[in-house]
Amino acid sequence: MAYGDEHGAQVFTVTHPFHPLRGQTFDLLAVRNNWGGDRVSYAGPDGRLRTLPVEWTDVLEPDLVVTVGAGRAFFRTDHLRELRKLLDECVRQGEAPSC
Repeated sequence: MAYGDEHGAQVFTVTHPFHPLRGQTFDLLAVRNNWGGDRVSYAGPDGRLRTLPVEWTDVLEPDLVVTVGAGRAFFRTDHLRELRKLLDECVRQGEAPSC
């Protein structure tokens, strides 16, 4: 669980399966919206300020849809609706979907 250990310090763990820092824990400095997405800021092993997408950490609580779905669905309903809107827009503009 992120956001605090028994001493009250805010920490997080890198959870992205392919990130080289996976499983390592860092002190959380901030969570801010940078470059169009929420990112966690932390001091890297070399002491430099680093950021990671918040989705690559355990800072956020697990998505309820993913937890309840337990891998039984490949797509989320809200994502399928967004895809449908995009396809409708492509068709309306006379473009063939390039997906």
